[in-house]
Amino acid sequence: MYVNNPDKIKIHSFLPFIHKTLLKRKFRANKDITNKNPSGKRQRFKDDPKNRPIFFASHIDAMIFSKYNSILIDAYEKHIENKPFNESIVAYRKIPVVKGKEGNRCNIDFTKTTFEYIKANQDKDLSVIVADITSFFDNLNHKILKKKWAEVLNEPTLPPDHFNLFKSLTRIKYVNSQQLFEAYNKTIYVERGVANSSTKRERVKKRISCSKYLKEKNAVSYCDKDYFLKNNLNLIISKKNMTGIPQGSPISATLANIYLLDFDELIIKKIESINGFYQRYSDDLIIVCERQNEDDIIKLIRDTISGEFVKLTIEPKKTKLYHFEFINGLFKGFAVNETTKEPNNNKPLEYLGFSFDGQKVLIKNAGFSKFYRSMKGAFNRAITYALYSKNPDKSLFKSRLYKRFTYKGAEGKLIYRPSKDDPKVYNKTKEYNWGNYISYVYKANDSMQSINGNNAIKKQSRKLWGEFNRLMKFHENRLS
Repeated sequence: MYVNNPDKIKIHSFLPFIHKTLLKRKFRANKDITNKNPSGKRQRFKDDPKNRPIFFASHIDAMIFSKYNSILIDAYEKHIENKPFNESIVAYRKIPVVKGKEGNRCNIDFTKTTFEYIKANQDKDLSVIVADITSFFDNLNHKILKKKWAEVLNEPTLPPDHFNLFKSLTRIKYVNSQQLFEAYNKTIYVERGVANSSTKRERVKKRISCSKYLKEKNAVSYCDKDYFLKNNLNLIISKKNMTGIPQGSPISATLANIYLLDFDELIIKKIESINGFYQRYSDDLIIVCERQNEDDIIKLIRDTISGEFVKLTIEPKKTKLYHFEFINGLFKGFAVNETTKEPNNNKPLEYLGFSFDGQKVLIKNAGFSKFYRSMKGAFNRAITYALYSKNPDKSLFKSRLYKRFTYKGAEGKLIYRPSKDDPKVYNKTKEYNWGNYISYVYKANDSMQSINGNNAIKKQSRKLWGEFNRLMKFHENRLS
């Protein structure tokens, strides 16, 4: 197989990445508490969106990156298995819930471990430091990356096949997704089923009105490699800089962990010496220590991240400080101004999508807001299809909406498909319907019960059922 042949890979010509920017909307509550909406809540305003540049590799290139990602994951795991920070690095790794058994830990488990550590040390005045590395993937130093990549492979320098991948990731060439879409006159090959066959697929050229529908229409490619290189070289953009790798390639996440090997080792050495706690999830890190050590630790992480081994930055505004202590007989956690040490008692610790105030763990409101916006959008699309499609019964396809947005679709189930011989007979597959966001809420609730002592997280989701039914009634009335 081509991707398994190092001699082929060392001379492989990688195609340019396809680049697009994802926009993440941000809403903030107005700080003026007197400025409220008619319901009595503080008004919210739309803040500047967060731009996230993503790069997609071509099909064969993605297969190569995936293959070498697998090689690097194995090498990285072997390299750190006896390191003191082995259990502190939690992103982009398969860490079993129970060693030797199926099932891996997720962000719920990692967050729980952190909050349990805080809860278990209530007898101390604790400081919690949460920091975010600035523009992580965009600023990885190429010389350091190359050195650590070779170190993980236990080689003096990168082998030729690995070096070819390194060049493709550091001498980035890409085409803009929308420009490519326009260059091919909004026409692309899509994959679809063949009439009277449950297994055969065919590729046909089809015109699509907007690039956001490409995934929905099962878009496959604009053309083959030779045609692209012959006719579209004018679309290629070269990014010549000494830092950064493309975020979105199958291998980028593993390389990010490899890059921070020295940082993790230096930080864990200090944290262990003061009996603290350290965890890093990609570019987000959290440290728990006794109050007397907080200033030294903040200085350490900033000096280490900007030092010769890493050459990155953590901006002060991206460093959050929290204090946990007993107040009026209750163990409480709250945000603190790093400079003045002034407390903000209404702002609990936030980490990996959860909040913790010393008493209970909750899912951040932003998670529910995102889910509600997704639900509202799905209803809007459903009503559009019902009103303007060729479907004669003008159906909303309510079962799909219930399955995606309510407890009725929360349970994971094995998928059955019609038999090829008899369409009335359904056979088991190896596929699963893994549930929906409500499944995540239930899992988080069950996991955090040992801290909460009740169903506090499950109670957060109660409003979603009411909102779902309100949207359903509203759109059914539009059809009547």
